[in-house]
Amino acid sequence: MIYRIATALLSFSLLSTSLAEAAENRPFWTEQALFHFGDDVFFTGRSSCAPNVEEGRQRAYVAAVQEVKNFTRAHEIEGFSLDTQMIFEDPHPSDCASGLVTVWRLLRAPRAALESLTKHTTQGRQPDISPILAHITAIRNLTPRVGMLRDEVWNRYGLPRSIWAHPDRGELIWEYSQFGLTMVFNQDDVLTHWRLSGPHPRSSDDSPTTTRQDKPAGKDLPAIDLTARLQQLEEQQDLDRRRQAQRYCTLRFAEVPVSTGQTG
Repeated sequence: MIYRIATALLSFSLLSTSLAEAAENRPFWTEQALFHFGDDVFFTGRSSCAPNVEEGRQRAYVAAVQEVKNFTRAHEIEGFSLDTQMIFEDPHPSDCASGLVTVWRLLRAPRAALESLTKHTTQGRQPDISPILAHITAIRNLTPRVGMLRDEVWNRYGLPRSIWAHPDRGELIWEYSQFGLTMVFNQDDVLTHWRLSGPHPRSSDDSPTTTRQDKPAGKDLPAIDLTARLQQLEEQQDLDRRRQAQRYCTLRFAEVPVSTGQTG
């Protein structure tokens, strides 16, 4: 009986680890309903347990458009286009039956157009000071800031999908392909440049206050792909979690005698 309890707890610990890893593999924007990034506002729509990918994408789009309507308080979105920045699909969601898929879709809209639409739809209305409106007004700003430390970027956006090193330029490049974001760090782990790809590319170069460091003198060296090392780090972290779960069960039940199933 005790063995079964220990086994169940170990299985639960491993399941919790598996669910945590699944969440870590999702891009950071799937955890945000809406956020501000540079000159754009992004809206996330989610379709849970869709019968197929196409249906999931369509449902996620409708959900994201509804987020736009909630934000602007407009019945219809007119005067500007809503571009899809990224789509993320989970083909094996843990909270759905087998064969179903969960899809996230990220829509991108110009901030100026949204502000204009919001002002137009709220003209003549009494100001709303409800907590909901206050939350919408305080929309989270996820725009990278030149001068951020690498740890700050890690905490905000999570693990990059790939890492490259350019020894000749003294640069380390983090690529978040599931958002179209590229980060460039110098040898002191300080963010010197970022670029957001997509329908309307944005870059830290758009800011007049941004300065780039001069290229250090030296021979031209080939770029080094560190993505494999990043994958090894993730695998090692996974192994460490499993060992911690096993160690917990061993220590938790160290002094409990094992039942042999015999009765006196």
